[in-house]
Amino acid sequence: MSKFRFIPYFLGTAVACTFASVAFAQKIEDGPKAVKPERLAHYWALDNSSVVADVPNMARGIAQATCAAVSFIVESDGSTSNVKVQKVEPESQLRGIAESMGQHIRFTPTVANMGRDRIFSWLIFPFNMPSDPDQRSAIMQPCALDTIALKDR
Repeated sequence: MSKFRFIPYFLGTAVACTFASVAFAQKIEDGPKAVKPERLAHYWALDNSSVVADVPNMARGIAQATCAAVSFIVESDGSTSNVKVQKVEPESQLRGIAESMGQHIRFTPTVANMGRDRIFSWLIFPFNMPSDPDQRSAIMQPCALDTIALKDR
């Protein structure tokens, strides 16, 4: 009789484990959640000390006011992956620097993202911007993207 008392316990545990593994597998298969840059800070905070790039000594257009739209996935550890430069305006060799910045940036999860959800998003990196806000805005406008599909990463 005592042998049969433990069967419901083991069956319940087995069923719970099965549901947990299915839910975990489903989360992995879903991939990252896509969010626009203005919502990225809801999930992940940029670690400003990580904004570094590999910069060559000489390159075409390196001193020109430029912007670059860079997409990436913020992984659960705060690192970035699948970094892709979507647009550089005007086109210059700053494309490589923008990609390097995207690869080096790191994020910390916000209180709203304690599950450390993977997020697909993009940022615009400014280079050599003038001090006048109107001029900066005009230079940055060509890099503004309405949306990027996950397939374009």
